Amino acid sequence: MYKAFYGFTRAPFALTADPQFLYPSENYQDCLFYLRSGLAQDPGVLVLTGESGTGKTFLLHNLVHSLDTNMHVAFVVHAKLNALELLHYAWCEWGIDIPGPSKAALLLRFKHFLHTQALNHDKVILIIDEAHYLCLDVLEELQWLINFEDPAHQALYIILVGQLPLEETLKRPELTSLSQRIGSNCRLVPLKAHETQEYIETRLAVAGVPDLVFTSQAMQEIVVHAKGIPRVINLICHGALVLGFTDDTRTIGRTIIHRVMQGLNLYPSAKPMRSSTHLRHAAHEQQAPWGRPPRRLALVAGIVALSLLGAGVALHHSLARRTLWEETTRSGARPAVVIPQRPGWHDPPLLPQRPRWSDPPLLPQEPQRE
Repeated sequence: MYKAFYGFTRAPFALTADPQFLYPSENYQDCLFYLRSGLAQDPGVLVLTGESGTGKTFLLHNLVHSLDTNMHVAFVVHAKLNALELLHYAWCEWGIDIPGPSKAALLLRFKHFLHTQALNHDKVILIIDEAHYLCLDVLEELQWLINFEDPAHQALYIILVGQLPLEETLKRPELTSLSQRIGSNCRLVPLKAHETQEYIETRLAVAGVPDLVFTSQAMQEIVVHAKGIPRVINLICHGALVLGFTDDTRTIGRTIIHRVMQGLNLYPSAKPMRSSTHLRHAAHEQQAPWGRPPRRLALVAGIVALSLLGAGVALHHSLARRTLWEETTRSGARPAVVIPQRPGWHDPPLLPQRPRWSDPPLLPQEPQRE
């Protein structure tokens, strides 16, 4: 819609995962290196986590496009499946003929497939996106699927990709065998402030407009509101370009970013912003010379009235206290209060004294002989 207006050859902030718009941040390169090095080692489980909108799916598509031809990839994007449905989905991605509804026959066919690929030195990769939606039964099935493989001919790699709750789920004691196959977790974090600006500039250059469309003030507003999430950055920039097109301006400033944020509900937990309809209604009330006063003026008048009422009550209370004090003073002098003084020292208590010596007891005398 606005490509010709700005001179773009393609939409710079589309939400589709287009590898041509790749911005390799430092953390992105680390996560991609982690996955590639994990696939170069012995078969096992790799885990990639990150907040919603950080670009996990985008990274996976770039990973798949860079893999060799000797890697058979099954990319499962519907994680809300039971164990049997997940196996059927993966079997179709690998091109394996499903023998029937029997799960035992399905596993035997899969075991034969893995054995054949291992003999050909090929790798079998199962990628599950949105893995934080997997129930515990499915994760246990993946656990047994790894143990089901022939130890002498292993070829199965499993990549679990999901949001941060996936990390806590994999710590459950029921999944000990699965977690022991995980070397380490890799987390994709939001972009930093300077990376956000470089991300926008990179996508504009790929779209055919190397000149800066967004002012520095607009960039600062995008950094604050987007919080480093690439998907949110795309939403804000796309909305700003649409408003710039309708306003017939090719320079996006801070005001346009504010208008975009009023229409987007990016963070439902935060206090909702007033819509443009409410803003126009408030402006109409402020401009009306007659009729009811604006809401803000009525609110200020109410606060002033309450403040005056509180001040009057406090003044009346203060006058009443002073009148009572004057009447009490005129009625006569208060009697002096005599406080007995405590002695500076006390006599020691009298204790019963023992005699220093005592007479020996009288012994009975023997009778005298006549």
